[in-house]
Amino acid sequence: MNKLIFGIMLVLLVLFVVPAAAEDYNKFYFVPEDSSCDPGNNVTVWVIMNTSYTDINAGQASIIYDPSVVSLALIEEGTPDWYMWDYHIYDYGTNLKYVMIGAADVMSTFGPGELQLAKLTLHGEAIGISALHFGNESEVGSDHLTQISGQGGIYPHTTQDGTFTCGGVQTFTKSLPAGWNLISLPFEATDNSTSAVLSTVTQNAVKQYNAVTKQFVDAVVMDPGTGYFVHVTTAGTWEYTGTPESSTTTEMKSGLNMIGVPNCGMSVSAAMGSTDYRYAARWNATSQSYEVYNPAAPAAFHGFTTMEPGEGYFVSAMSDSTLAVTCP
Repeated sequence: MNKLIFGIMLVLLVLFVVPAAAEDYNKFYFVPEDSSCDPGNNVTVWVIMNTSYTDINAGQASIIYDPSVVSLALIEEGTPDWYMWDYHIYDYGTNLKYVMIGAADVMSTFGPGELQLAKLTLHGEAIGISALHFGNESEVGSDHLTQISGQGGIYPHTTQDGTFTCGGVQTFTKSLPAGWNLISLPFEATDNSTSAVLSTVTQNAVKQYNAVTKQFVDAVVMDPGTGYFVHVTTAGTWEYTGTPESSTTTEMKSGLNMIGVPNCGMSVSAAMGSTDYRYAARWNATSQSYEVYNPAAPAAFHGFTTMEPGEGYFVSAMSDSTLAVTCP
């Protein structure tokens, strides 16, 4: 279908807006509303226009999405069989795209009920979450906004956005008091930049320990298996999204190392395995002091006995080694 002709037909079919009665509705949504698949796989999602009118003869939807997380492997016409149907993909800002899907019919009218505007085959690109957002005029312009019309003109409508999740993405949550906190990442972050991982935290310093130079350095990115000191200026809740880690591997140097464990709690002895070490220490963020586990000391002298996801630890290693921690 020639896009110019198609656009002209849509304009002719939607010349003016008419107010809707209280019982009338036109709603755009996805079926399923929230979809997911692993990277490299596909999932099918329907774009639906649900209407109480009987004279629908045109509709269009612009759907904004994150192409780094999801791509559109296939876009197909749904039902009814529109006389004219087409789509086009546009760039939207720096990191987003949107697809504009339009349908019109000069021969027939449709409704009431669900009208399938399109069948989308979504392809998982990389681990993460992308909104599937219906664009309005301020976002995509008057030519591409989401709308529906009938013989009476453009009808008011509502939209229900959806989400697409690539991979087993979850949200990790932990309360952080004001002051220094020693933390680690039990999830592989969707975006592992320090600013993204700590976006919900009010902080002014993020430090990691360089076991080679024996110095603290500013952290730019954050990864599982490593411990980080975060100076929190206002107590709050730390939240970030990612894929839970069932194992971590950390290269340790003789002397102090700052580590983390995967997404499971376990005894210190189980986590450290056969590693030769003098002690492990954790930071009590409430008292702003260290607690120590000494493997050679009696149990009564241990400041703690388990290692928990989200906590960071100092380990004094007796030699260079590789610490591999796997959830039971």
